[in-house]
Amino acid sequence: MMYSLTRLIFSNQNAGYRLSSRFMNISTPITRGRYATDQLEYVKSAILSTGNLEWPTLKKNTLEIKGSINSKNIDAVLLKVMVNSRKFDAALSFAEYLRSTNKELNLGSINGLLVLFYEMGKVNELAEEHKTFILESYKDLYNKYKVLDSTTCEKLIHALCVIGEWKKALKVLDDIKLTSKPSHSAYSVIIASLFQANKKSEAMKLIERSVSDNRPIQHVAYAAWINYVLKKYKDKKTLIKHLEEINVHIANNAVNVTEKTAQFIQETYTNLKWDAQFTRIRKLDGQCMCCNEKLDCLKITEEEFISLQGNIKEKLIVGSDLFLKTSPEELERFLQFVDETAPYDVVLDALNIAYVARNGNLDKVGILNMVVNYFESRNKKMLLLGRKHMLHWPRKQMQRIMGKTCSFFTEDLSQDDPYFITAAILSGSHTDFVSKDLLRGHTFLLKDERLRLVFRRWQWQHQYMVFLNKSRRLLVQPPLKFTPCAQKRDSAWHLPYEKDEEMESSGQINDGTPDLTSWLCLRPQKIINKL
Repeated sequence: MMYSLTRLIFSNQNAGYRLSSRFMNISTPITRGRYATDQLEYVKSAILSTGNLEWPTLKKNTLEIKGSINSKNIDAVLLKVMVNSRKFDAALSFAEYLRSTNKELNLGSINGLLVLFYEMGKVNELAEEHKTFILESYKDLYNKYKVLDSTTCEKLIHALCVIGEWKKALKVLDDIKLTSKPSHSAYSVIIASLFQANKKSEAMKLIERSVSDNRPIQHVAYAAWINYVLKKYKDKKTLIKHLEEINVHIANNAVNVTEKTAQFIQETYTNLKWDAQFTRIRKLDGQCMCCNEKLDCLKITEEEFISLQGNIKEKLIVGSDLFLKTSPEELERFLQFVDETAPYDVVLDALNIAYVARNGNLDKVGILNMVVNYFESRNKKMLLLGRKHMLHWPRKQMQRIMGKTCSFFTEDLSQDDPYFITAAILSGSHTDFVSKDLLRGHTFLLKDERLRLVFRRWQWQHQYMVFLNKSRRLLVQPPLKFTPCAQKRDSAWHLPYEKDEEMESSGQINDGTPDLTSWLCLRPQKIINKL
């Protein structure tokens, strides 16, 4: 980008944002360390200090400290620190300094300014000079580079959306998709811009695209969606009807909104005279502690399971992105074994179960034996999946275990995690499995978002987990009796949300169950009167 552009944007007429031209020398002592953080810490302390800054001195002092900041990236780093620190006046003063040096802005500096104007634009409407900079950057970057890197695209999308240029932002989004997936933020910012422009149809189409790319929308999109409804409709019944679309979206995609979004939803429904309260769900039976209603178990239909099963089979036999990372010989041996011995009542992830013993310094074979005995006493047909090195564990104990189960052991170098998932699904819709593996990574092998949701519901309804309590006694946790995702019963909605990190309690054991302490209960007032 040429100097003429920066001159256009940062003209002397932009007095509203400029700092005083009086600078004060920085006399902060420099500690010359061996680590890159020394430079960054110096920059942060200087920028956060009181008084004005002399930019040449700050740059000179920073570059004298050993580290990764150099003459090529220092401008972008300084801008980033100032934007992150919300020092907008200082950032604009630095931009004025860059203009005064008659220096062409590099890509990093342009990105830094785009971020600056996006953050400023979220608070107040930008000055015309800054809007012009964003539009000229869009034009000049494409003229110069033809194809932009994904980082620059992301920054450009945010800046364009903050000035309502959603058409241009959509073009940049399409360019990202040529080489990678756009981020959650890129999708959400454009969706928000579309709602703000009253382009609901276009916004809904983009929401579908974000879902298909496994990019759940963020608070900025939900907030704009809710505000769109509140501005467009005045009748209470009509408002509730269109707000319902948002809840349906959350439920259909089994997403957890952020705490900030949950608070906004709660405030919106409260203003509409609904009873909207934060609550928790009882793990035993899915009962809401606010309204006493129980969450339903959203059963997988036979058609859904057949589709899931067919997808797994396709990946095993003809897929280039195989679900199982193994040799062709082992795969053939495994499929033949399952064909001969299935169906099973339960599939045991043997190594995962055995290593529960690490938490209590117990005998891992003994733990495995206890779990096998637990299911044997319930007359369950078991498939035990492990690795071949387990055959060298105490022989007599392993022989007793293998005598009670169907057993298959993979090569030690094989990725055995997906075997128990595959065996359970190929066995049939009634088959359960035992593992503490939360299977988060394996859902990404299912390209279809609908199938990913079916897989998640299947997991919740069929996964047993094994733990040791404080007394080092074995606990077998059965599958949930309810589906822990957003759902509606009668006129009441229950929506899960994610707590802010700083609000989360520490020391809580992760037993693989979704968080049941952060839910939103939404009920019309008439339901309360009937209680």
